[in-house]
Amino acid sequence: MKAFLKKFICLGVIFLLSLSVNGQSKTNKDYYPEFSWKTVPVAFHFAKRNGLMTDKELDFVTSHSNFIVLEKGHGGDIRTEKGIDNEAQRIKDINPKAKVVFYWNAFLDYNLYDAHKEYENHKEWWLKKLDGNYDYKSAKVKRYDLSNPAFRKWWVSIAKKAVVDGHADGVFMDAFIQVINKGNIELWGQKKYDAIQQGLKDLIAETRAAIGEDHLIVYNGIRSIPNRNVGNDFPEHTDAVMIEHFANFQSKSKESMLQDILEMEKAGKTGKIVVFKAWPNEHSWIDKNFMAKPLQEKRKIARANITFPLAAFLAGAQENSYFIYNWGYRMDDGGLEWYPELDKSLGKPLNEMKVHNWELTRNYEHASVWLNLATKEAKINWK
Repeated sequence: MKAFLKKFICLGVIFLLSLSVNGQSKTNKDYYPEFSWKTVPVAFHFAKRNGLMTDKELDFVTSHSNFIVLEKGHGGDIRTEKGIDNEAQRIKDINPKAKVVFYWNAFLDYNLYDAHKEYENHKEWWLKKLDGNYDYKSAKVKRYDLSNPAFRKWWVSIAKKAVVDGHADGVFMDAFIQVINKGNIELWGQKKYDAIQQGLKDLIAETRAAIGEDHLIVYNGIRSIPNRNVGNDFPEHTDAVMIEHFANFQSKSKESMLQDILEMEKAGKTGKIVVFKAWPNEHSWIDKNFMAKPLQEKRKIARANITFPLAAFLAGAQENSYFIYNWGYRMDDGGLEWYPELDKSLGKPLNEMKVHNWELTRNYEHASVWLNLATKEAKINWK
């Protein structure tokens, strides 16, 4: 009997370990958004720059998703921290199960936050290049020196205030792709580059310690471009990872698209939430010709181009994967647009994605998916 019990316990331990990869359980976590395959799982990620949402907009958001990231500048003149906090409270008053995430860039100083004022008073927190000049993303956006412990303590305090003391359920840490870019070695030197990489890891760990184990840390992200693939490279202490540029910008090649889908599948199988942001063909807020078109024409273009990115998402989606489809980060950039496909019955996946050359297939209870990454053709047969 003792030998049997010992063997049973050992098998149980092995089973539990098999459910966890990089510390992430494959089962749902209590603080994750409530997930369902009933229809396409959709998340929202936007800022409304001219004030808080109207009651009608709020009702739409809370009735169509329970996973919402509110971007920098949300709320307009009341500043981002207060804007997001006020909106998060309004959302949760309507849907207590909703998870609202506070956008807080991990590398770039945006003047849309009250916190920007304090950052301006600490030049020792501003990142410098090898030539001694400050490193700017653009004329008005400075980069953070993540290797500075005092800076990280300040950054984490803002996240903690939003999440622990406020109404947000987690923090969205943006710009990891920029931080880890090897091209920065030429700007900062190898020693500083290495210090910044360690500083990023420390920032994640320090954020986790500050907000606790029961709140979300979302980061950006997964990105495949020619000669470079970034996957779920920060699994420790994080809950969710974003694919931001699928089939657009520098990620248009069939190789890049396939790699992004494979990375989504891989991350999802470790228990990670994966946010898959797709675009209407190659149109985005930086496309001046597209942005100059009337809203009705933009909507028409978006409706005509949703099948391919949606099929790509469904090919690799795992439990806790979410689809976003618009042409920017402001609410006016299609943030609240909706499409008939998103209301159709989906059901659970019946099999894993199958890849043959550049063709991907997968079946769900109420849909079958086919797409060709080489030709960007796709079909979704809804049953």
